[in-house]
Amino acid sequence: MSKKRNTSTKSNKSGKSITSNKLLWISVIGAVILILIVTAAVVESSSRSAGTAANEAGNQTTAGLKTGNKIGELAPDFTLTTIDGKTMNLYDYRGKNIILNFWATWCGPCTYEVPFLRQIDETWAKAGVAIIAVNTQDNVENAAIYAKRHNLNFVIPVDPRGGVATMFNVHGLPTTFFIDSDGVIKSVKVGPFINTGEIEERMSQFK
Repeated sequence: MSKKRNTSTKSNKSGKSITSNKLLWISVIGAVILILIVTAAVVESSSRSAGTAANEAGNQTTAGLKTGNKIGELAPDFTLTTIDGKTMNLYDYRGKNIILNFWATWCGPCTYEVPFLRQIDETWAKAGVAIIAVNTQDNVENAAIYAKRHNLNFVIPVDPRGGVATMFNVHGLPTTFFIDSDGVIKSVKVGPFINTGEIEERMSQFK
């Protein structure tokens, strides 16, 4: 009888030990998960604060500026549909330096400068420079075929009636606006670029 009781006692102690170990591991895992959740919350909060601070700084920089189509003015917002069928707004690109180019598939000088714009896009896209090439007084089908033929990967919205071109007072094609990350027009070029260097020279006015 004594041996059976001792065996039973040892078994109980062993069972309690295993249970205690399980509880300990569960506690440790729970603590780790809690730490990860708290850390993620802190990181997200910091990111939001940084984003808010950047937006506030941008707003302070452009406070009091007039919205218009001239150098030193805030570029007006617009909404168009791209050749991919997506809706885009100019203001969605705040925080990036923008090369806003107005062109058409039937415009010879526009075709002349295409290789230079494509090269700028390939070189500067990762550095936060966005090319938005507004196809104006044209149609989606023509623009899409043209973009595929010339291997264009930047954003191409379509302005079939020329409303956005009129908003920017565009009288000839191509016309290009250089807009900084705060949305301020820094330079305007009427006519085609003759090389990438000419584009980069105007980009030097970006922050």
